[in-house]
Amino acid sequence: MRLRTLLLSPLLLILAILFLVTNTWSWGFFAHKEVHRYAVLSVPDAMQPFFAAYADSLIARSMEPDQRAIVNRKVEGPFHFIDIDRYGKYPFSELPRRYEEAVKKYGKETVDSNGTVPWRIQDFTEKLTKAMREKHKNDILFYASNLGHYIADAHVPLHSVENYDGQLSDQKGVHARWESRLPEMFRKSYELKPSAVEYVGSPLDEAFLIVLESNRMVDSVLSMDLKAREGLTEAELFKVTQRRGRTEYQFSDVYYGRYHELLGGMVERRMQESIKRVASYWYTAWVDAGKPHLGGLK
Repeated sequence: MRLRTLLLSPLLLILAILFLVTNTWSWGFFAHKEVHRYAVLSVPDAMQPFFAAYADSLIARSMEPDQRAIVNRKVEGPFHFIDIDRYGKYPFSELPRRYEEAVKKYGKETVDSNGTVPWRIQDFTEKLTKAMREKHKNDILFYASNLGHYIADAHVPLHSVENYDGQLSDQKGVHARWESRLPEMFRKSYELKPSAVEYVGSPLDEAFLIVLESNRMVDSVLSMDLKAREGLTEAELFKVTQRRGRTEYQFSDVYYGRYHELLGGMVERRMQESIKRVASYWYTAWVDAGKPHLGGLK
């Protein structure tokens, strides 16, 4: 859909943004909001007055990075992923963990185009720490909500490889099927909960650890997608819908049910792990800021 067409109708623009955010960039509205909702409940008692008071804002703003990506994909997009498989083989030791060293070795254009989510997490952790130390409410809300988004994105397996949407393996659309459609369909069966936080000694090393965890799951994400289709006729694999006068083919509930079962709770586990990591990074920033009293900030 072309931009000049979208500009004709604000409603169409809103619908297009919602569609793109849900299906292109990351977990989707439901998953990001749930991760932030439970992360707020996970922070220690000393942090609760502030995080509880502004829980609605932190949850609502969890989608801001995706909204910026719609406006400026070239600038914002690389912050959400890292195609770490472009740097050799697991555990990708060829890639220096410090951004400056990676740029020195590969060049800024290459590093940035391959994705920079670990370094974005490090940067926003440092900025959240500064905001907490200086007790700037608006900055705390911005960096906390946005940091949580990037941390959650790093937990998505397909955010760690060049074949991010199955486009290289004839599985196009698997990105949205795994990270958006599955949690939307099976959320009632998920048992998400608050998690005990841990101090993150090295935000950058932890960010790369999250990416490596995600990368180890890529083969299962892709192979289970193919397995879920096995033996299904075209009529069983797809359902036909009418959308604004157009016929569209979508994967069927039968396919999603099989994919969900084959993954064995992987999506739910990555969401739960995201909750723990988001709250732990918030806690780390607060500790490094000197454990400031955040109650009563306006």
